[in-house]
Amino acid sequence: MLANEISVTAKGGLDTMLPRTVELADPGPGEALVRVDAAGVSYGDLLLRLGVIPGGPKPPFTPGFDITGVVEQVGPGVTLHVGQPVAALVRTGGYSDRLVLPAARLVARPAGAGAVESAAAALNYFIAHQMLHRVAQVQPGQRILVHGASGGVGLAFLQLAQLAEVECWGTASAEKRDLVTKFGGHPIDYRTEDWVSVIRSLPGGTVHAVFDPIGGPHFNRSSSVLGRGGIMVGYGQSAALVDGKPNMLIGARGFLGGIILPKLVPNGKRTVFYNAWALEKTQPDAYQEDLATVLGLLADGKIEPVVASTMPLADAAEAQRALEQGTVKGKIVLTSGATS
Repeated sequence: MLANEISVTAKGGLDTMLPRTVELADPGPGEALVRVDAAGVSYGDLLLRLGVIPGGPKPPFTPGFDITGVVEQVGPGVTLHVGQPVAALVRTGGYSDRLVLPAARLVARPAGAGAVESAAAALNYFIAHQMLHRVAQVQPGQRILVHGASGGVGLAFLQLAQLAEVECWGTASAEKRDLVTKFGGHPIDYRTEDWVSVIRSLPGGTVHAVFDPIGGPHFNRSSSVLGRGGIMVGYGQSAALVDGKPNMLIGARGFLGGIILPKLVPNGKRTVFYNAWALEKTQPDAYQEDLATVLGLLADGKIEPVVASTMPLADAAEAQRALEQGTVKGKIVLTSGATS
């Protein structure tokens, strides 16, 4: 069986992303062959291509963390059936039209969870759900701050916080203010407003949790608005990109100064860097449970992922270019065939 994919052939710019065709073996015991109908494009894909994330895959590799599709073939011992709509989160490989995966990574998609919508929701809502409920353990009535609130993960935070009856403030540009408001958030224009001052001007002057994908010195500012018992959850290092190029020193300073060193200060606050794969090691059932929860919320119409656009798999580099430019509202989804 042949698979078409878009691979990163070397660390660097968009010109390193090239198509290739590979031969797939039949699925073995506990494995399934999936026809990939849709795959999400994430900011993490850009960081992996540029080599910003420590421990990332070495080229050549195929980016893409979230896929949806249909089971085409199963190996011995697999209970999923051929024709079963599924979703999965993977470390690499999403930019492909077929994948052989461990069946344990596949989660059945309920009726009403379409391929494109599920691809738009799978990663973003999964990690937002885990950070809210497994890491920060937010409770109704608490207040949180979300940076990048108009992005794919930011919008997921807004909607899930609304479901959890949590007050949510979010930083975004002025032109995306209405999008934040639409999903129950209180927008802060990070270009014209000092978000630290805005939070401190609220009753109580603090938040229970901050979710920060920016990194660098931004981590420290996020920690500064926490109340006692609060938590700053870092989950990205976009500050480590300067004019589209990686700056590993900024990334290292952010991680050391914003995550590690604050742990040594007994001020009643916590700082952590969220990693889905590390959480899965300590809570093995979390992956299947949380992805199934997200897909169920989608099927029930309780969450509304914003699909910025759909693009053919062959245009993956252009999709990343659009994401780099910072004008995307929601999630770009790559499609490679049927979208059941």
